[in-house]
Amino acid sequence: MKDWFNYTAVLQIITAGLILGAGLPALFSLGVRLNAEGAGVAEHGGTVAQKNPALVALSWLLFGLVLAAVVVGVLFIARDFIAHHTDLYILGAKHKK
Repeated sequence: MKDWFNYTAVLQIITAGLILGAGLPALFSLGVRLNAEGAGVAEHGGTVAQKNPALVALSWLLFGLVLAAVVVGVLFIARDFIAHHTDLYILGAKHKK
């Protein structure tokens, strides 16, 4: 029964799905919250928070990280197409025979 089901592969798929499926949106939402805090938009008990440029910079860093993950994901999916049309073998694309 163990021959037809690869437990290691299933565990890797579940782990990647949890990290990418929940982690990237969580990072994005944290970036939105930090941006609001840093810009002084968020309210705390009726008082407006002070502007904090460090929080704004950190939020943009998180936005850039999420954007980079999305771009790498799209390039990974399209790597064979890109290799076929441009001869750029990126992210493990197979060479033509």
